[in-house]
Amino acid sequence: MNNLGKWISLTFTIYLLSCAEPVDWLERARTEFDQEDYLGAIVALNAHLASGDTSCDALQLRAASFRRVEKWRLAAMDLKRAEENYPACLEARLEYARVLSDSGDTAGAHQKLIRLQQTNGVLGAEIQIELAWLAYKQDRFNSALLHLNKAIQFDSSSHLAWYYRGYLQSRFTDDDHSSGTRIMELLDFDKAISDFSRCLALDSAFIDAWYQRGMVYLNQFNPDKGLADVARAIRLDPEYSYYYTGRAEYYIRENEFGNALNDLNKAIQLNPRDSLNRELRQLVLDSLKSR
Repeated sequence: MNNLGKWISLTFTIYLLSCAEPVDWLERARTEFDQEDYLGAIVALNAHLASGDTSCDALQLRAASFRRVEKWRLAAMDLKRAEENYPACLEARLEYARVLSDSGDTAGAHQKLIRLQQTNGVLGAEIQIELAWLAYKQDRFNSALLHLNKAIQFDSSSHLAWYYRGYLQSRFTDDDHSSGTRIMELLDFDKAISDFSRCLALDSAFIDAWYQRGMVYLNQFNPDKGLADVARAIRLDPEYSYYYTGRAEYYIRENEFGNALNDLNKAIQLNPRDSLNRELRQLVLDSLKSR
């Protein structure tokens, strides 16, 4: 291409760019965030903040995106800036508590949440859920239940509040097995099913509620409803190995070793580093050989 041709091409490109609609970077970032493209959200928010809008919404959203990709220091920097410039922005303070909690500073997270605990409404429910999660991790299960009750009182449309309360009331042991059997004091399958059902009535796309309700049904010796719910979770998220593992454990208890082997093979394919699946598969293979 000669110089004239290059000049014409460049001029045409500049013309096209000048005619383009301005990009709403903040709205694009929200879309990317909702689609769980957190790096894309960060890129869009970088462009938005560079344009001069350093609002609390923008800083809080970029911090939330940084938190999802475990960039704790960058998230904290945005939230400190938001706190200094917008002291009334409670959403940023809540997000700061989440960053501290996820990064391991549970004491710092608790301090921030305690300062916010008089908040009510939708935001108040979110704060109570975070307090419940901290209490759960510290084996303070009755406190966790009280916080979740408050969350539902503040916002009965919060599907997460119903989900976490159902989860709390469906445990034989806590996630890290640090409390022995103390969590079983709250075990109530009927209440758990009711709470998971309320969660799903509010958000039928909340996949783990289908799985958790299904497992409760299986523990109640109701395989028709239980397997249907677990199958629904797998259809909605067929790449999550944990659902296949959970169903395989049920099949093992019922001596349905063929079905268990199929699920464990799929779980290993999806998550080859999980030693539990290999141990369970060996158990199944040994059981089949002994028949």
